[in-house]
Amino acid sequence: MESFVLALVLTLIAGLSTTIGSFIAILVKKPSSKFISIIMGFSAGVMVLVSFVELLQQGIESSGFILGHLFFFLGMGLIFLIDVSISHIYEFEEPKLKEKKG
Repeated sequence: MESFVLALVLTLIAGLSTTIGSFIAILVKKPSSKFISIIMGFSAGVMVLVSFVELLQQGIESSGFILGHLFFFLGMGLIFLIDVSISHIYEFEEPKLKEKKG
């Protein structure tokens, strides 16, 4: 019975989140590009979090608690290092900034 209640609460939260998100989209008539960027970034972050939590759970089940967490965080660190080492050039930046990043 306890797992049924948990499933019901999680489903309710997911449904309400979708409803709240659609109300935000309806209420904001002309969203700025900054607003859209923030909302899209938040949505992408939630999706990545859900994926990572699922992968972490599978890693713990297959490799144990210590190894699962160790390789999970090593992978996050590797992705961070790759992101930092690659130069980023964006269309909206000033031309002088693009030249600096080269």
